[in-house]
Order: sequence, then structure tokens, then C-alpha cells
Amino acid sequence: MLWHERLFISPLIAQKFFCRSVTALISTSRDGGWLVAFFKIMGLHAVRGSSSKRGASALIELTRNVKDGRNAGVTPDGPKGPRRVCKPGAVALAKLTRSPFLLLGINFHSAIKLKSWDQFSIPLPFSKVDIHFESIACPQREEKDEEVALRIQNRLNEISGV
Repeated sequence: MLWHERLFISPLIAQKFFCRSVTALISTSRDGGWLVAFFKIMGLHAVRGSSSKRGASALIELTRNVKDGRNAGVTPDGPKGPRRVCKPGAVALAKLTRSPFLLLGINFHSAIKLKSWDQFSIPLPFSKVDIHFESIACPQREEKDEEVALRIQNRLNEISGV
């Protein structure tokens, strides 16, 4: 799980650090289509959907992928924001699959920030990139999704820098 603004290098991180393949949740927008093509080149699978479109079917498909041994890649603030606000969909996925969260904090020392809702960042060549992994236990069924999402949001913000 990482913030939408840091997606640019996520396929490289997945290739280098994950031994299981990744299925990423990608929006059904035209921009999402470009991202699907890019991820495919990088060896990542994609499930199309978001909180506003095809959300339930995407959740079912991601659940199947996780149960088949893949990691699920989610940007909890995508595809439209608000920036760095965790929506509860990822919590539902963790509860369904009984899987912990792996938070991915990425900090670019020098980057171009696009004028988009998320301030999408592209690191400049030779820029130092700090990567921070942190695992959070699977939420208990009785925990409220919104409370878990807020806890994840706060921690992901802490490890992702400003």
C-alpha cells in the first residue's frame, strides 16, 4: 500500500523486493489504461476498478488473486483523492483475505511534481530515493474500517514524508 503520488517507481520496487507477483488495483479511467500497459511491461498484473466504478467486482478479483498467492497493490487515496486520505476499501480487502498490510513509504530527494490532484511525483535522474517498508497486522473483524483506515493513513503519512 502506497500513496498514489508515489506510483512511478512502484513496479521497480516490486521487481526488486517482492518474491511473489503483484496484482495492482487500477482505475477504469483512460489514465488507468496507460498505467495498466506500463505495469504489464514491468511484469505486474492489474485489476480494474475503484471506489466509484467496478469497486465490488475489483474487490472480489483482488481477493482471488491474494488467495492464489499474489500480493495486492493498492493506493488507498486513488484514483481521485483526496490526496493522502485512506479510503476503507483496502481495509475490506485485508479483512477478506486475512492479510496484513505492507505499507510502502517512498521519499524522493529531488522530483518533479505534476499539477494534479495528488501532486504525482517523478524522481529526477540520479535523485536519492528512500524506501521504507512497514507491516501492520491484519485488522480484526470487529474493528471499524474507518478507524483502521485512519490509523493506516497516519502511519503511511509518517513514513512517506511531506
